[in-house]
Amino acid sequence: MTSDAIDADFGPPLERTLAFDANTHARLPARAGEAEAPADAAFEGAAGFAAALYQALEHAHAASARRLCWCDADFASWPLGEPAWVDLLTRWARGGARELVMVAAGYEAIERLHPRFAAWRRDFAHIVRCLVPEETHATALPTLWIDSVDQAVRVFDDEHMRGRAGFDRVDRQRAREEFDAIAQRGTAGFATVTLGL
Repeated sequence: MTSDAIDADFGPPLERTLAFDANTHARLPARAGEAEAPADAAFEGAAGFAAALYQALEHAHAASARRLCWCDADFASWPLGEPAWVDLLTRWARGGARELVMVAAGYEAIERLHPRFAAWRRDFAHIVRCLVPEETHATALPTLWIDSVDQAVRVFDDEHMRGRAGFDRVDRQRAREEFDAIAQRGTAGFATVTLGL
């Protein structure tokens, strides 16, 4: 048997990635033969971070992830208020039996910088839990995303927005343990309705 007779199905696996426009963060159409699943990859800069988050949300939606866990000091650098983000998040949320858990030192930046997301949060309050950690954790909150399909996005250098996205088991486990430790000591924050006199 010659090497020419080897079935194409047993060839090396194709690299699976999603592409996003760096300016609009809208997903670019997949090219023929490309699968739609994220690859483990490092990122740098605000555009790279936003693209990693879009890729993670797209995969969470496609894989029907039941739970998303987000952590950041204030979510100011996240693309939460962009129309494409809110649309994709809405499609994920409508999948049934979903939960989004957010941990932040404060949510004022979301109301100011991401009003579209703030409105979405009011509409989907039944699946969103917003927590504020106890004071000991509030000063050093990590920037991370974890979901129930074992995907993690983590920023290691806040100043240059350097981090890693993917499915690395060790990093995923560390991120999950760190998130759980912070969230377990959190109290409710970011009320859906502000009452006044």
